[in-house]
Amino acid sequence: MSELHGSFPTRPFSAHDFLSFGRDYGIDYQFPTLSGLDRQSFNQPVAKGMVNEIVLPSGFRLTSSDLDVLQPYESLSLGHSPLLIVVVLQGRISLEVGCWQRELHPGMALSLQLGPTHRLHAVQLPGQRLKTVTLALDPHHLAEPSPHHALLTELLETSQQPVYSWRVPLGLLDSLRHHLEASLPELQRKLLLEGVALQLMALGLPGNSTLEPSHPGLSRQDVRRLESVRSLLEYAPAESYSLSDLAERAAMSPSSLRHKFRQLYGQTVFEYLRSRRLVLAKRCLEEGCTVQQAAHRAGYRHATNFATAFRRQFGVSPRNLGSS
Repeated sequence: MSELHGSFPTRPFSAHDFLSFGRDYGIDYQFPTLSGLDRQSFNQPVAKGMVNEIVLPSGFRLTSSDLDVLQPYESLSLGHSPLLIVVVLQGRISLEVGCWQRELHPGMALSLQLGPTHRLHAVQLPGQRLKTVTLALDPHHLAEPSPHHALLTELLETSQQPVYSWRVPLGLLDSLRHHLEASLPELQRKLLLEGVALQLMALGLPGNSTLEPSHPGLSRQDVRRLESVRSLLEYAPAESYSLSDLAERAAMSPSSLRHKFRQLYGQTVFEYLRSRRLVLAKRCLEEGCTVQQAAHRAGYRHATNFATAFRRQFGVSPRNLGSS
C-alpha cells in the first residue's frame, strides 16, 4: 500500500525546518546569508509555500514543492537512491555532480543514480517561485519481487550515464501538473500519480546515447566501457582511483584501458582525471573557496601539488584567481 507521509499547508520554512528535513533524508543544507549569524537567525523564513510527500506502490517517494524562495540556500544529497529524478515546473535551479553542471528551467529534468560517488549539489536562488517534483526510488523496495523492479534493475545496471538531463514531453508535464493539483479522493490521486511516475521513470532512464564518441579502431562495446570510466571520472573527480580498479570497471586489462582510453579521448586516464579535478577546483575558487578548500574538494591532498598543476593548466596561480 502507498502511504501519504505528509501534506503541509502553505507556511514559512525556516533554516531549522530544512535542517530537520535534511536529518531525515540525508541532505546537508547550507544557508549562505545566515552563515556566522546567531542561532536565532535560523528561525527566519528561508522560503514560504508547501511541500507534499507521497510514497507510491512502485517504491518511489514523490515530493512536490511549491515555494517562494526568500533567501538563497544550497543542498548536498548524501543518501543513496538507484534512481533520482528532479523535474522543474517553475523557476530555475542550478545542479552539480562533480564537474557536471546544469541550470534546469521549466520542463527540464535530471536523472541521477545517487550514491557516495555521485552526490547532487543544488543551488536555489532567492526572489523566485520554485515548483519542483522529485522522485526518489527506495533501494530496499527495489529488492522486493516485482516484474517492473527486475526490468528497472537490469536497465540501471547496464546504464552508462549515471547523470542524465532531459526535457519532459509537454503532454506528460501537463498531466503531472494536473494530477498534483486535482481535487480527487486520495486513493485515485495516488493511482494517477503512480502512472505519471512510471512514465517519468521510463523516459528518465538513460539508454544507449546516440552521442557516444566513436573511433574506427574500437568496437561499440569498448566505447561504452570507456565511457563508463570517463563518466565516473567526470562526475566524481575527487575520489581516489587506481588504474587496476578502473580497468576492472571497464572489463579490460590495465594496459588495454591505458591504450584504448588515449586512443578514444586523446589523453591518458590520469591526464583526463587531472583536468576534471582542476575544472572543479577552478569553479570552487570562483565561488569563493580558499585555495586549501578548493584543493581538498577537488581531491588534492597537498596544496603545493595542486598549485603547480593549476598554474600549468590555466596559466595563473589559484591564489590569484581566488582573489580576483
